[in-house]
Amino acid sequence: MSALAAIFAHPDDETFAVGGTLAKLAAQGGRWDLFCATDGDAGKSSGIPVASRAELGALRRNELLLAARQLGAHEVECAGHPDGALGTVDVDQLVGEIVRFLRAHRPDVVITFGPEGAPTGHRDHTAISRAATAAYFLSGIRTAYPDAGAPHAPQRLYYLTFPPPKPGAELQLEGLPATARIDVRAQLDTKRHAFDLHVTQKQHVARFMELAMLDEEWFALASGVAQPRDVVEDLFEGLETRD
Repeated sequence: MSALAAIFAHPDDETFAVGGTLAKLAAQGGRWDLFCATDGDAGKSSGIPVASRAELGALRRNELLLAARQLGAHEVECAGHPDGALGTVDVDQLVGEIVRFLRAHRPDVVITFGPEGAPTGHRDHTAISRAATAAYFLSGIRTAYPDAGAPHAPQRLYYLTFPPPKPGAELQLEGLPATARIDVRAQLDTKRHAFDLHVTQKQHVARFMELAMLDEEWFALASGVAQPRDVVEDLFEGLETRD
């Protein structure tokens, strides 16, 4: 059975960034688990009345659980770190939490944001990219975080990437060259439904439709077992996966 760990910063990152890939893996009988570093409590609520950041965070955590279920998640872990300030969290603590998560779920493949922080360049996206990358390398080392479970070395680390920005586009950041392009046309309805479950984020629907509702989701191999071809159509191609 193919197993994947998705490491992201906010509720809705999983849907916006890679919802089609996650839904496709689940439909094929694979397993994916999600580590979400914050509750998204510094964001807006799309007109839904909230009395505090804590209330918004609770709403967004519940939305995340519903959306992840729609996409076929096995388990979701919410770390509850400060939204918008993930870079201020003790790095050793955050990396250790992700190491524990990887050792508990023992994925073949890990996916996270690229070092540029996706098209928006959000500082939480860049922070989780750095922490997830460190955890990927440390998870298999016995003497690193010895109290975080039995060592496990995932076989590949992929960064989310994306098509080059069009001239005049609002967002001009470029991602890494794609080495995997996943056809998610059959999953677009499921992906849209999952986004709709993030009710507090409906103000972003236009950007979601422009940037996320594409026929393919792109990834760049950052480390691990070499791909059998320059550009693959399956993140697990060429790997020995579990029964």
